[in-house]
Amino acid sequence: MKTPLAALSVLATAILALTGCGAPQSSSSSSSSSAASSQAASGKIEVFAAASLNNAGADLEKAYEAANPGVDITFVYEGSAKLVNQIEQGATPDLLITADTKNMDKAKKLDQFSNSETNVLVTNKLVLVTAEGNPGKINSLDDLKTTDSVVAVCKEDVPCGTIAHQELKKHDITLKNATTESKVTDVATKVTTGNADAGFIYTTDLAAAKKRGANLGSVELTDVERNEYPAALSKTGSSSETAKKFNEWLKNSDEAKKILTEYGFNTAQ
Repeated sequence: MKTPLAALSVLATAILALTGCGAPQSSSSSSSSSAASSQAASGKIEVFAAASLNNAGADLEKAYEAANPGVDITFVYEGSAKLVNQIEQGATPDLLITADTKNMDKAKKLDQFSNSETNVLVTNKLVLVTAEGNPGKINSLDDLKTTDSVVAVCKEDVPCGTIAHQELKKHDITLKNATTESKVTDVATKVTTGNADAGFIYTTDLAAAKKRGANLGSVELTDVERNEYPAALSKTGSSSETAKKFNEWLKNSDEAKKILTEYGFNTAQ
């Protein structure tokens, strides 16, 4: 009789041992999942963004980092053409946002963005602005045909310059005293400081200048279409859960749309 009881005792001990072995495995799996989740919610993100996004971008960065303390976002603002040129030379941002589709199409020919999906984040619109007091007496686009005033324009390969030059050509206007700038924020600075009498900038840059107290005049360009701002993750960004989550937040969150709208952008539907 002792032998069967001994056998049952051994069996019970074995079952308990097996059950005990299973528990740590479940706990370990749970810990791994928790650790992975923690890693996905933290890390660094580098964003190459069109210069006209610099004011809204600062608030976007602040809002996202406040909600995700483990995330560190670095925005690099430049003219879209220069950003793409930097990528051609080896820069590897996680996310690229250009101020036109032309430069994004150029980026997508590069290895870092060859398989990237793009989405239109926002749209913007070019406007002709005049310095405080309108010293050049520029009240319409046609006034540029005869004025000797200094007019600031972006380089032609930069989206704000491409659109401005197309508009000037369409209306058969040759500027007599033009100053060429590398990005739209430089044009805005020239006009707000009085170093140019007029300039072509975006409505968002005009809104930002007015927020800072600048008293600029403006001339609407009625035949200019809104330009799109496409965004795309690079190969580096696509392999980062942190970058992917930030990109989704930019596209879909009400908070991001609210910030962008406050700075004069139209958010894509």
